[in-house]
Amino acid sequence: MVSRLHLVHLTAVGKNVAPASIEFGDHLTVIHGASDTGKSHVFDLLNYSFGLAQTIELPDEAKGYQYVHLGVRTEEGEVVTLVRDLAGGKIGLVEEDLRELMTKPAPEYLAAKHISNDPRSVSRVLLSLTDLDGAVVRTSQYNETRPLQWRDVIRLTAVDEETILTKRSPIEFGQYSDRPVEAAIFRMFIEGRDDSGLTPIPKAAELKKISANKLEVLDQVIAELEQELAASPPADQLRDQLGRLNESLIAASKALNDVSSERDELVLRRAANAERLASFVGRHDELGSLEMRFGLLRSQYESDLSRLDMLAQASDVLAVEEGGTCPFCGAEPAHQLWPDSPLDTDEPATFAAAIAPEQAKIMALRANLDETISSIQVERQDIASRAAALSDDSLQLTSEIQRLDSEIKTPGGELSPLLEARSRVEREIDNHDRLLNLLALRNATAQVEKPKTSTEVPIVSADLHQFDAVAQEILRLWSFSTDSTVHYSTSERDLVVDQRVRRVRGKGVRSILRALFNVALAEYCLRRDYRHPGFVILDSPIVTYRQPGDPELSGEDETISTNVVDAFYAYLQNQFTGQSLILENRSPVSPLPDGSREYFFGGTATTSERTGFYPPQV
Repeated sequence: MVSRLHLVHLTAVGKNVAPASIEFGDHLTVIHGASDTGKSHVFDLLNYSFGLAQTIELPDEAKGYQYVHLGVRTEEGEVVTLVRDLAGGKIGLVEEDLRELMTKPAPEYLAAKHISNDPRSVSRVLLSLTDLDGAVVRTSQYNETRPLQWRDVIRLTAVDEETILTKRSPIEFGQYSDRPVEAAIFRMFIEGRDDSGLTPIPKAAELKKISANKLEVLDQVIAELEQELAASPPADQLRDQLGRLNESLIAASKALNDVSSERDELVLRRAANAERLASFVGRHDELGSLEMRFGLLRSQYESDLSRLDMLAQASDVLAVEEGGTCPFCGAEPAHQLWPDSPLDTDEPATFAAAIAPEQAKIMALRANLDETISSIQVERQDIASRAAALSDDSLQLTSEIQRLDSEIKTPGGELSPLLEARSRVEREIDNHDRLLNLLALRNATAQVEKPKTSTEVPIVSADLHQFDAVAQEILRLWSFSTDSTVHYSTSERDLVVDQRVRRVRGKGVRSILRALFNVALAEYCLRRDYRHPGFVILDSPIVTYRQPGDPELSGEDETISTNVVDAFYAYLQNQFTGQSLILENRSPVSPLPDGSREYFFGGTATTSERTGFYPPQV
C-alpha cells in the first residue's frame, strides 16, 4: 500500500507570545474570512515549511514569532514535526508532535531544497514519506530525465489564490521549454509509474560526434584491408579460380577415396587370415596333444603284450604238479584253494590258454589306436600346410597395404597444394566482401539521420478515461450539472467540461473546475493506490458564487450557485477519501458538514472569535 501524509497542525511559536495554530481536520478544514486576514499567509506558511520558499513575508501580527511548526502524520501513524525558523535557514526534523518553542536544537536539520544526492534534504524526505523518492520524469523529447522533486508534487496538490483563477493549464508551471516535464509529471500520477524505463535518444550533435569517431575507426580498417588486397586479383576472378580449385580437389579426393577403399578391403582380408590362422594353430596344438597321449597309450599296449607273452612262456615251464607246492605263489597243497568246479586235470596248460585271448584283445585295441594316430598325423600335416599358406598370404597383404599407405600420404602430390591454394583464395574473397561491407557501413555512418523524437507525452487512454470518469463523478456530486461531461484533453492540457475547455469559462467556474482537477487527481490516485501525498490545499476555489439576492454579474464573472458550494463542502467532508484544506474569502452559505473543522478569520471585527492566524497580542 502506498504511503500518504496527513496534515496535523500548523503552529507558529515564539517567546512571550501565545502559539498561533491551526488544527487540521481528518477530512475537511475550511478557513474563511475577509481578505487580508491571513488566509493566504497560512498557504505561504505551508509552502515555507515544506521548503518551497527561501523566505516568507510576515505580517505585523507575526511580530515575536520565531518558528513555524508543521506536524504531519505518516502512514505508520507517527507524527513528525518540521520546524523552521521564520528568518530562513534549514528545516529541523523532530520525530514527535512538537507545538511548543524548542529549548534545544532539533535532532536533525534538513536542507531546505531538493538535493538529488542528499537523501536528507527536506524534499527527498517528504518524497520518501510518500513513496515518491527516486522517481524520475522525462524532461525533453530526447528522453532525458531528472529526479522528481517535492515541488513537482505540491504543484498538483496545492493551488494558491492567483493560480486557481488563471487560464493557464493546471499541469503547467514553467516556461515553454518545461512542457515535456510538466506533462510527464501529470502522466506519472495518471499511469502510476515514472519514466525510469525510458532510453535516452542521442541528439543530432551527439550522433555527429559518434559518427565522426566511427568513421575514423572505419577508415583505418578499410586502409589496412586495401593494402592487404593490393596484389590480389579482383573478386570475380578469385571466385572463378575457387571453382576450378574445388573441381580439382573433388577429383583428387575421389582418387584418395578409391585407394582408401582398396586398403580397407586388404586390411579386412588380413584380419580374416589372422583369425583363421589362430584357429589352425589351436587345432594343430590340440591334435599334437592327442597324438602324444595316444602314443603313451600305445606304449602301454606294447608293454602289456610283452608281459602276457612272458607269462605264456612261464606257464609252460612252471606247470602246477598235483600235491606239490604252487610254482607261482609257493602255497602248500593244504593251502591251495581251487574253484568248486572240477578242475580239468587233463588240461595242464589252462593258465597259458587264458593269456591268448587277452593278447588278442590288446592287439586289436592297438590296431585301432594306430589308425587313429595315423589320421591325427595326417590332419596335423594338412593344418600345417594351410597355415603356412595363410601366413604367406598375410605377408603379401601387409606389403600391399604399406604400398597403399604411401599413396594415401601423397596421392599424386596434389591434394595438399590444392588445399593451401583454396584457403588462400577463400581468404582473399572474404577480404573483398569485408571491404565492400565496410565501405557501405562507412557511407551509412557518414549520413547522420536526425533522430525521431516527439515532444508529445502520450498517456495510456484507458488510464485517462478512468481519470475522466472520476472527475465527472465528482462534478456531478458537486451538483454542477446532472448531465455534464468531463474529460482531460491532452492537446488543450486542461479539463473540457460540456465541450468547453476550462480556460474559456468565467473565473468563477474556472476556479472551481481547477479545484475539480486537483481533487479528482487526488481521488483517482487514492482509489487506484497510486502514489500521491493524499491531501489537497485550495485557496479560493469558490470565490465567486451567487447567493440569493446578489446582483447579476456580467463579463467574465461566470458564477456558480450556492447548491454547488454546499455540495462541494459536503463531498470533501463525506466522500473524498483524502484530506482537504480550503481557504476561502466568503463564508459557507450553509453550516459545514459534521466532522469538518472550520476557522473564521474575522480581522478587526469584534464579533469573531479569531482575528486571523496570529492571535492579537496584548
